[in-house]
Amino acid sequence: MKKWVIAAVAYLAVVIGAYYIVGAFVDNEPVDHASEHDAEKQTPEQHAHDEEENSDDHAHHDHGDSPSHSENEVFPNIESQDDKLVVTLLDEENNPVDDLKMNHEKYMHLIVVSEDMETFLHLHPERIAPGVFEADHLLSEGMYKVYVDIVPTNLAYEIEPLSLMMGDHAHHEHGPDLTAEQNWTKTTNGYEVTLTSPSFSVQGDVLLQFEIDGGEPEQYLGALGHVVIIDESMEQFIHVHPTNDVNPTFNAHFTEAGLYKLWAEFKLDGKVYDFPFVIEITE
Repeated sequence: MKKWVIAAVAYLAVVIGAYYIVGAFVDNEPVDHASEHDAEKQTPEQHAHDEEENSDDHAHHDHGDSPSHSENEVFPNIESQDDKLVVTLLDEENNPVDDLKMNHEKYMHLIVVSEDMETFLHLHPERIAPGVFEADHLLSEGMYKVYVDIVPTNLAYEIEPLSLMMGDHAHHEHGPDLTAEQNWTKTTNGYEVTLTSPSFSVQGDVLLQFEIDGGEPEQYLGALGHVVIIDESMEQFIHVHPTNDVNPTFNAHFTEAGLYKLWAEFKLDGKVYDFPFVIEITE
């Protein structure tokens, strides 16, 4: 009887020992981590796509994120130094931009307009250093918008308004108060200029015809005249020249309806005069 008990206990010990050995072997088997590796193992295309998505946060330039900025490769800056306006041109890496094309006899046309759109200046800064231009000014205190009109040789550029504060911020205006023109004849220093147009619409080019009484327009910067047009928000800038060398006739294209102020510049008897008009562009 004792032998049978001893044999049974021995058999049970063998079975239990075998169970633990098998269990230990199973526990040490490699686990299938395929689902974990799937997240780490990517095709080159997947990896490149993820890198491209993650790099979006670093694909911005210091010059701004707006769509218009993204098209520009030249970034002007304007500041006042005593009685001088100083314009600096930089590229995307903050290198001076000095390679410009001659544009109507000048490398730079600088249009300065007061915030109420009552003051208009057309200046031609001179180069004083690589990428640096300077012009004299007699601006009174207030806020101005400045438009740097240049043609870089190999870089993309689109004119955008720059803000310029002269003097105390207390002189800050609150924008222009434009009213569509009722009188299409303007008089300056005895010269009368009349504007006519068959249509003021965004549907096509707007023909601007000027009749000058009291003098004959002379060549000014390689043309019979210049017309600068700025919208009421002072964001859109248009600078056009005559369509021929005989009559002061201009074509302008508008992309948005609204109120615009126009300055027609003519050289009469050796002096340049500007004649302002407010026009309303319709759909």
